[in-house]
Amino acid sequence: MAYEYAVQNKIKHNFNDTLALAGKDWLTGFIKRNHLSIRKAQGVSLNRATTFNKEEVGMFFKLLAELMEKYKFLPRSIWNVDETGISAVQDPGKIVAEKGQQRVGSITSGERGKTVTAVCAVNATGVYVPPMLIYPRQRHSTALEADGPRGTVYRCSKNGWINEDLFVDWLKHFADFTKPSENEPILLILDNHSSHISLRAYEFCRSNNIVMLSLPPHGSHRIQPLDVSIYGPLKTAYKQECNLFIKNQFGKKITQNDLASLFRKAFQKIATIPKAEAGFAATGIYPLNPDVFTDEDFVAADILNSKVVVSAEEIRDRDNKTPETQTILDESIKYDQPTHYQANSSKSSSLADVIEPVSTNVPRTSVFEKPTDIYINPTPSTSGCGKTISVRDLLPLPSQSKDKRKKLSRKKHATILTGTPHKQVLVEKENRKITKEKKTPTLRIKSEKKTIKRKGKSMEKDIKRVLQNKNRRNESTSDSEVEMTDLREDEDTDADGDCENKCIICDDYGQHNELWYRCVLCGLWAHAECSGCDSPEGYICDLCLHKL
Repeated sequence: MAYEYAVQNKIKHNFNDTLALAGKDWLTGFIKRNHLSIRKAQGVSLNRATTFNKEEVGMFFKLLAELMEKYKFLPRSIWNVDETGISAVQDPGKIVAEKGQQRVGSITSGERGKTVTAVCAVNATGVYVPPMLIYPRQRHSTALEADGPRGTVYRCSKNGWINEDLFVDWLKHFADFTKPSENEPILLILDNHSSHISLRAYEFCRSNNIVMLSLPPHGSHRIQPLDVSIYGPLKTAYKQECNLFIKNQFGKKITQNDLASLFRKAFQKIATIPKAEAGFAATGIYPLNPDVFTDEDFVAADILNSKVVVSAEEIRDRDNKTPETQTILDESIKYDQPTHYQANSSKSSSLADVIEPVSTNVPRTSVFEKPTDIYINPTPSTSGCGKTISVRDLLPLPSQSKDKRKKLSRKKHATILTGTPHKQVLVEKENRKITKEKKTPTLRIKSEKKTIKRKGKSMEKDIKRVLQNKNRRNESTSDSEVEMTDLREDEDTDADGDCENKCIICDDYGQHNELWYRCVLCGLWAHAECSGCDSPEGYICDLCLHKL
């Protein structure tokens, strides 16, 4: 763009005409003169950038102020809860390696791991509720609780995510820890995830003196204390603990049984009072500060929600009503002997002479109007150019695209989830859920009938094969010895006795002298600790139970 600007306005330059570029020297000087720096941007989704606007944030602080005025919440009674995900496959991070080496590797637990959800809560004085860990499995095992944080609640779900039932379980755990009462109710600030909004949660909070206030939609990255000051350091500390585990326990994978211990070590490092207080102060929740976010924080939303695109400098100048503007290009050309145009005059115009500051007499435009272009000196340059080409002519601002698709989802706002008017919405949601569950069994039965009819023959063969193998066992051998014998005599074991099959529950390979159970239906293997059964007799895995 700088090269085209110099060419279009016939300004003397020593740029590379073959590559049509200004060059690295000019870019370095431009960054230095304008006090700029090259930084790595943090990714923000389009929904976050659009919905984090002044109206939504103002609505949240208005509701928060009303609740603070009505209930007189103490700082120890203001809580924030949120979920985050951890995995057994860690991010190796940066390491020190020899310069010039093309490939630098670091050992991880696996290619891709399953997400375990951690539910954490903290108040404005820096008190943390013992977390809840939700594992992606059907059955719970006591091995999952090994060396975990004290007071932690362990639950299981199909995909490892929180749902309405598990959130109600967490609310009970939260109430037991915080002891809310009529004289000292509790304010619980959380996002508007679907698992948080249910009739059961509403009724439990109403009967236990808990007031729930939802955050603005897609704004938790800026206005939720846990996201602002806790979860970032927690992820970093957890990654470090996983890397130490891999290095100290060389050759051993991180399984779900190790996650609680690793999470405890990371959580103890970062669960400090200053981090919690800083999170509540940075978001303006406590001390209450509705003006914690400036107009520059809402620039992205103003641009995306407006009819035209407006630059950040124009919005800032409009709001502050300052007559000064920053020069876009200032002394951007090196004045050596020209290579593209011959100098016919003794004095040539520079970019600083071409661009003039914005006149203070020009009226400011609103965000929804077309912004005024930067005024360019129309006087022809001494190089012979009749009309000066502006920067905006070479690099125009994009216009807003028109999305013709219909938006089916209703827009959400910050809401008092325990308010009386919100109950009718929850009742309607519960009725729709009940109606859907009544229709689901009929559809599931039809689908299962088709599956059984299609795979019935193969299932019968598998069951016969397993029963025949079971009948050939030595009846005098104990259950554990039988399973170990089957494991070592199986065709999928190696010479050392380590099973090459994976556990169907934790996806981990077997090791020497390890107790395994085999499903009597599908014939797949599972760790005895992962199975949740005391005996291998008649063991049926979770996959077959789900099908039944």
